[in-house]
Amino acid sequence: MVANDARINVAAAERLTWDEICKRYPDEWVVLVEFDSPGDEMDLEFNTAVVIAHHKTRKGASPDVKAAFQHHDEVGSFWTGKIVAPLSRFVLP
Repeated sequence: MVANDARINVAAAERLTWDEICKRYPDEWVVLVEFDSPGDEMDLEFNTAVVIAHHKTRKGASPDVKAAFQHHDEVGSFWTGKIVAPLSRFVLP
């Protein structure tokens, strides 16, 4: 799904929890708007959000993130898969 101009009708869009988003879009970059946060604005947690786009690559999500900021105050792009730390290039004895 690609939100070409990021002006989807978010009022009619389905609100999903993070677990629901991960199940629906496994191992993808999702572009989210309309966060329903539990309290503190500085907290990164949210109860629900609206998915306006999803992509297999981070680069693919970038245009949708930029477009979403034209119509929404809060926009986020997140990876739904397992986060793996990069392998170290050097091994110390």
